[in-house]
Parts: sequence; C-alpha cells; structure tokens
Amino acid sequence: MFPEIEFLSDSDTLPDKKDLGKVFLFDFEKRQYVLKDGKPVEASYEEAIRQWVTMLLITELDQFVVYRDTVFGIGFKQFIGRRDIPFGVIVSEVKRQITDAVTVHSQITNVDDFTLAREDGKAKLSFSVMTLRGVVDDIDVEVNIDGRDF
Repeated sequence: MFPEIEFLSDSDTLPDKKDLGKVFLFDFEKRQYVLKDGKPVEASYEEAIRQWVTMLLITELDQFVVYRDTVFGIGFKQFIGRRDIPFGVIVSEVKRQITDAVTVHSQITNVDDFTLAREDGKAKLSFSVMTLRGVVDDIDVEVNIDGRDF
C-alpha cells in the first residue's frame, strides 16, 4: 500500500562543506548581477565569501520578511543616534555581532583585523575572515547607519 523508500546516506545527499556550489557575481554599486555575453558570471571562492559577508552586513537584522527569525543580518539600528554609549563599546559590540553572524557560514571560522570608523552617516568596516581554504583579506564594506536603507 505504501511505497518503499530507499534512504541515502548523508554523504550521498549533502554537499561537501568545502564546496560552495555555484555563486554568481553581484555588483553592489549597480545593484545587479554581473553578466558577460548575457550570462551570469560565476564568482570565485574569495568573491563568493566577500559577497556573502557584504550582503550580511548591509542587511539589518529582522528587517526583511525573508530573513525574519534567522540570524542573517547585523543590528546596527540600535546604535543610531546613541550618544550615551561610548564609541569603544559600540565597536566591541559590532565586532561581536559580526563575528557571531559571519561564522555561521560553513566556510568561515573566524574574523581578524577588525576596524570600524564612522563617517558621513556610514560605518566603514574593514576586516579579514579565516576560511577553510585560507584567509580572505581586506573585506571593506560601507554600511548606512543614518537610518536610510541600502
């Protein structure tokens, strides 16, 4: 009456943790995927890591329905306009949030060389991430912190 189902082992169904699959290159300034001859350009491993981290950092935690109740995004809005919290405390908390959020990625193990500067309504973040394949240096991202969306 019921069909017999043959279950596959985890190694047969799950992708290798070292494999990202296909990731297509996205241009954040133009807000569109990069095309060559009408086809999307595949990102290298390092470009895919940078792209994922950038998307994470420009996404406010729980702002968009698709990311609600996930850990994807950073909570910058809680610091907008706060003069009662010392800047060093804000830097420490943002670094903690970024480290916690970024290391959720199966390829990323740690964050290093973190710096944060505020300028013209933006937070300028710079850091390196340690991955299973090595270090991805000089991740530089500007995030709006003046209340405007991406």
